[in-house]
Amino acid sequence: MVEFLGMNVLTLFIFFFDILVKILNFAVFARILFSWLPQMNYQHSRIYTFLHDITEPLFRLVRFLPHTIGMIDISPLYVILLLQILETAVAYISASFIA
Repeated sequence: MVEFLGMNVLTLFIFFFDILVKILNFAVFARILFSWLPQMNYQHSRIYTFLHDITEPLFRLVRFLPHTIGMIDISPLYVILLLQILETAVAYISASFIA
């Protein structure tokens, strides 16, 4: 097995992927909260711009699905579901390599 800093490379990959998914989940939730506060003129905020830039590629992946129910946009639910599926798949695949 290849090791880096005393850890298996696969374990490091899983660890960093897990952190990345958690950060993206947080960013999606923060973007949802910003969307609920339209009167605050958040589009020109650096924080919103950053959140938009890191989450928009994920939202573009799911926009081809029906993403509205009336006036409610459910594309964030698709993104969160996609992130959870990816996280579970990587953990499952890595567990088969480790065991």
